[in-house]
Order: sequence, then C-alpha cells, then structure tokens
Amino acid sequence: MINTLSEQFDELEQASRELIGLLDEADEKYWKFMLERALPKVNAHELAGATLILGCYGGMDTFSDLIIGKRFETEAPLRYQNLNARLMHLRTRTFEAARRIAARQTW
Repeated sequence: MINTLSEQFDELEQASRELIGLLDEADEKYWKFMLERALPKVNAHELAGATLILGCYGGMDTFSDLIIGKRFETEAPLRYQNLNARLMHLRTRTFEAARRIAARQTW
C-alpha cells in the first residue's frame, strides 16, 4: 500500500502521465491539456495538483463522461473498445490517486 505523501504524489504523476499518453494517442487535445497543466504542481507535491485533476471529474460533459476514438467506432470497433477500456482504467486510477492525496488528514 502507498502510504507516504511522496509515494502518493509519485503514483498520481505516473497515472497522469499514462493517461496523458492515451489521450495523446486518441488525439484528445482538450483533456490532455487540462491534465498537463496540473503536472507541474503534482511534480512539486502541491495539493493544488491533485485538486486540479479532481476538478476535471464529475457532472455532465466532464472528463468522467469522455469517450475517445469515436472515429474508430465503425471502422475498427476492437480498437475503439480497447481505447475506451484503457481510458476507464487509467481515469479511475488517476482519480483515486488524486482523491487519496486530497483526503489526507495531515500535510
């Protein structure tokens, strides 16, 4: 289990970078930009990095609702399904990593 604040930020950075790579692969510029802007604060182990990431989630038309690779839906349905399965996994992993940091009782 990841216990130290430093380890939690490292996990958030790793998850965010993998998610950004997937968004880049899917040519999803807006959400890639939103996550990239949080990275410097995550790297500096600032709470603001986690809260910027958490701000992308929740509500209608947010990162939580994103579907990627729509251009592959009919021409390459397995690729479409794979992209979105990876997105769901990484999106959840990133959210949970950010939430663990934001929920800490001590800093």
